[in-house]
Amino acid sequence: MPELPEVEHYRQILRSLVSNESNKQLKKSVHLEFGPPPLPTKRFPSEQTINLINEGNYYIADVLRKGKVLCIVLEKKSKSTAAEEDVISVITEEADITGKEATILISLHMGMTGRISSPNHIPKLESLSDKCSYPPPHTHLIINSPSGQQACFSDPRRFGSVFVHSYNGQSPIDEECIPAFQELATDALVASAHDSNSGIVNKFANQKKVIKAILLDQRQVISGVGNWVADEVLYRSRLHPDQSFLTISEATKLVSEIHHVLSTAVKCLNDGQEQLPEQWLFHRRWRGGGSKGTNSKDFNGKIISFVKSGGRSSAIVPSLQKKVARKVMAADSETTECKKKKIATKPRTSAKRRKT
Repeated sequence: MPELPEVEHYRQILRSLVSNESNKQLKKSVHLEFGPPPLPTKRFPSEQTINLINEGNYYIADVLRKGKVLCIVLEKKSKSTAAEEDVISVITEEADITGKEATILISLHMGMTGRISSPNHIPKLESLSDKCSYPPPHTHLIINSPSGQQACFSDPRRFGSVFVHSYNGQSPIDEECIPAFQELATDALVASAHDSNSGIVNKFANQKKVIKAILLDQRQVISGVGNWVADEVLYRSRLHPDQSFLTISEATKLVSEIHHVLSTAVKCLNDGQEQLPEQWLFHRRWRGGGSKGTNSKDFNGKIISFVKSGGRSSAIVPSLQKKVARKVMAADSETTECKKKKIATKPRTSAKRRKT
């Protein structure tokens, strides 16, 4: 399943379709079309909606991302019609779209095997063959920009989705107004880079729920982390996926590793490096325990085991990731020492006077 690094890479591919000032003056507008059969599932816009967008004289203004969800922002070249109708911020469902709205929002969720490709680049996915031509098999939506650039959305297992909404509010768009973003927790890459403002360390610490389940929950603390990123982060943090009641020190280390893994992976993919760092667990977690009668090993030769945590298969290195039994909220060693010193230096109360 594509996770935040892959989806951010897809966003960069789509950004090549964003119109600059000169392209906005072109007579052509954005043109959407379905790919070859089989037709996409019901989680895609209808043919009528596609036609209304194509006739509405829109251009691609921006491509946004939150977690593992993308949003293509289409703006009308001439907003006079839309401006006469609505001046307040209004979100409209697909069924009510007329093609006269000032802004159209196209939200894309990749599902299990969704990806964005261009004629010049078809990104690899671990679960898909990398030997295919453009457009890849199972292409469901093709996006043509006014300047002639093209990209497509393909999804062999068809769990992905594309939803359309209109927006008649102020520009630039407030991300909180995008329906596909509203239920997601703060973006993992953004939050981990600015933790002093987001406070996610405290949200990870002292939780009864196991840490792997928290990382995979797109609505609880952060969004964008999936199975392989979670395993990589926990491996680097030396945390067992079933560990609960993290200390502040452990949570701080975890957030640091989240940012390191995500930012490194994003940079590798955007720089055209399909290969992530060789020492990462990523390259060995797909082997399912190694060949018959053997075990997978990490970069340093330590044995990798596979356990189920947070409802997903998890690759761990048992010698490094040990679960610590904690029945109460954990405390940092530094805090514990301070408490001990306070107790030791606290003056004794005088004994009660005997009754005469």
